[in-house]
Amino acid sequence: MNADPSREAIVHRLRLACELTDAASLTSLLAPDVAALVDSGGDIPAPTRPLHGTDAVTAALLELCGGASVTEQWVNAAPAVVVRRGVRVVAVVSVEVRESLVRRVWVTRSPQKLQRWNG
Repeated sequence: MNADPSREAIVHRLRLACELTDAASLTSLLAPDVAALVDSGGDIPAPTRPLHGTDAVTAALLELCGGASVTEQWVNAAPAVVVRRGVRVVAVVSVEVRESLVRRVWVTRSPQKLQRWNG
């Protein structure tokens, strides 16, 4: 797969920071004006409005990943972070990277949308 090598490296560092619950490392990967959208499908508790800024996005990602198994996988032809609790995938985290910083984060948490991962 042909991907932006910097994006792949950033996703790798993002996964490590989430896995280690390293807030400082995670924050260093995020643009100051980063925004995150969480798609829960309305089926599980999650923010209903976009999260803005490094503090909010860092806190949300660390809460999501704390105590979970976090891996890197290709999703829709791009590197992403997959979060599992036990054997079940509970989230897929995709990012937009520009100028070596994460600018946008999309978190898919909808059980319906994750069904193929858990089928």
